Amino acid sequence: MQTPFPRTAQEVLAHARSAAKKQERFVQGGFTFENFSHHILDSLCRHTDADSEASCSKCTFERELELPELPEMVFPKNVLRITFPNGVSAIEFRALDALKMVCPNKLPDVQVGPSLVWQEARKDRLQMITESHHPYDWTFTTHYNGTLIDCHTEETDERIDMERLKQRDEIKFFAETTLFEDELADHGTAELSAKLRVMDKNYFFLLLRFYMRVDGVLVRVCDTRIVGDSHKDYVIREWQLREAKFSDLPFARHEDLNNVNLAWQHLPVVKSFNEKIVPN
Repeated sequence: MQTPFPRTAQEVLAHARSAAKKQERFVQGGFTFENFSHHILDSLCRHTDADSEASCSKCTFERELELPELPEMVFPKNVLRITFPNGVSAIEFRALDALKMVCPNKLPDVQVGPSLVWQEARKDRLQMITESHHPYDWTFTTHYNGTLIDCHTEETDERIDMERLKQRDEIKFFAETTLFEDELADHGTAELSAKLRVMDKNYFFLLLRFYMRVDGVLVRVCDTRIVGDSHKDYVIREWQLREAKFSDLPFARHEDLNNVNLAWQHLPVVKSFNEKIVPN
């Protein structure tokens, strides 16, 4: 007998929340790779008593973040995790930790003056932020590069071999997750997402990318790349911040600058570092 379709609004919501839940797991070379996907952050609290407040994502984000506004779409339970062979040390990627690095008390320093058209279109929201007692970085720029669990970092001259990543090695496991997105009041976008590839030649590659575009004004990409090999007891993390004004990119196609996967190739590197991540 077929399961009846949900009828009430509450049943529809519960069905959608359940359908959005997904978990993937893969093991290679002692490393364990897990990807947890869940529904978007609730707009309202859904707990009924103080005991359940701790498990309420809405309350957790409001309690731990100082931001007066959150991105339009936040996925609080989406987690991508890489666990080292010791079974304890890990690197995780979470929306809450990423948003903790967004400046909660200053307007963004985009280093450009918005065009008159853009400024006029966003006038109401700019005025609201400026006049409030709590200005914040409404571009949601974050330099988040992952959450370390029982790990530490060490300086290194070892770099990620980008040529190896261009090879067409067989992908044994692939996972991707979105942590948050915002359309910047229909005048651009800000999004943070992560992708993981585990290759058949006993290595893996993870890319965490923050992409922000204020239409006609600025493009910013903050990339974290992590590569690990099965025969090594550490991984390499490289972090880069790239950005440029639209006016400084006269030869770049706007289609490329509007593409999260292509824009970074047109942008100069502003800051970068690389390091080892080693289990404790």
